[in-house]
Amino acid sequence: MITLGLFYRISILMLAILWSGIYLSCKTQYNNHYYLIALLCWIMVFMPANRRFSIDERVNPKILTCKFYRWQLWIFIFQISCMYVFAGLAKLNYDWLHAIPLKFWLPLKTGVPLFGHLLRNPIMPWLITYGGLLFDLLVVPGLLYSKTRKSVFIILVAFHLFNGIVFRIGSFPFLAVSLSVFFFPTSYFDKYLFSKKLKDTVTKFSDIKTFWINIAIAAYVGLQLFLPVRHLLLKGPVSWTEEGHRMAWQMMLRSKRGNMYFTVKDKSTDSVWHIQPQTFINKESLTEVAVLPDVTWQAAQLLKNKYATQHINVAVFAHNNVSLNYKAYKLLIDTTVDLASVKWNCFEHSNWILLYDN
Repeated sequence: MITLGLFYRISILMLAILWSGIYLSCKTQYNNHYYLIALLCWIMVFMPANRRFSIDERVNPKILTCKFYRWQLWIFIFQISCMYVFAGLAKLNYDWLHAIPLKFWLPLKTGVPLFGHLLRNPIMPWLITYGGLLFDLLVVPGLLYSKTRKSVFIILVAFHLFNGIVFRIGSFPFLAVSLSVFFFPTSYFDKYLFSKKLKDTVTKFSDIKTFWINIAIAAYVGLQLFLPVRHLLLKGPVSWTEEGHRMAWQMMLRSKRGNMYFTVKDKSTDSVWHIQPQTFINKESLTEVAVLPDVTWQAAQLLKNKYATQHINVAVFAHNNVSLNYKAYKLLIDTTVDLASVKWNCFEHSNWILLYDN
C-alpha cells in the first residue's frame, strides 16, 4: 500500500508501529539495518510521499504536487550521513585498523560466487579494512559534491553489492543504494521519469508551526548525534561491554564467542546448583546470552522470577567465558556478583562487567 500510495498516511503509520514493535521485541536479533528501517519508517510518517504518482493522488487530484519543504529532503540526508560517518568513526579502533576480524572472516568466504577466489589473497583483509573505512568517511561528501556524485554513486553500488554477495547481509545493500537518490537533484528524476508539469501548490508554514517543526527537528538531530557517541561517557571498550553498542552504527566491527552457565543459590538453605542456559533459553539466543552482559542480566532475572513462583529466594551468578575478535577467552562478568539482586542502569557502567588493560 505504501509502494502504491494507497491510504499512504495510515499505511506508513501501521508499518512504522509494526516494524518498531518487532525490532524492539527481538533484542537478541539486533541489527543496525533493522534500526535504520525503523527510523526511516517514522521519518516517512511525516513525508508527503503520496502527492505524486500514487493512487491517492489519482483519487484526490488536489494533493498533486512536486514540491516539498527543504527539511523533508535534508532529514533523509542527515540520517544517511549519520549511518555512514559514525560507522566510519567506529572503525578507528585497534582491532579494525589491524584488519581484525576480517583476517578470520574472509578465509571462510572463499566459496562465495564471483569474489571467492579473490578472498584467498592475504592482502584482501587489508584492502577491505581500509577501503571500508575510507568509503564510510568519504561517501557522503562525495555524494553531496555535484562533480563527484555520479562517480561516487558507481563506487557505492559496487561497494554494497560486494558486501551483499560476500557477507550476505540481506536487503540492506539494496536499501543503501536506493537511499542515494536523496543526494541527486529532483530535476534529474523529472527529466527522466516524469513529463507532467506541475504548479507550485505549497504554502508557507505559520510562524507557530515553523517553531515547533524546528524544535522537533533539533531534538531528533541531537538524539541521533548523541546515541552513537554515548559509549564514550562509559568505562571500557564498547565492543567488550556492549554498553552503548546498539543504535550507534557499530557495524561488523567485532566477533564474539562464548560459553557460560549460571550458579543458583537458595538463600534460605544455602543449597547451590548449576544451570545451563539452553535449558530455558532458545537456541537462537544462546550466543547472545553468553556474550552480551545485559542479556545475561535479563536471563538471571528470568531465573529469579522462575524460582520466585516456587517461593524460593535465590541468588544468581553468571560464569561467562568470552573471546573478542578471536583473542584469548576471559571472564566477562564478576562471578561473585548476584545478578538477581543488582539493578540495570543504561546510563552508567555496570561495575560487575569486568574490564581489562588490553
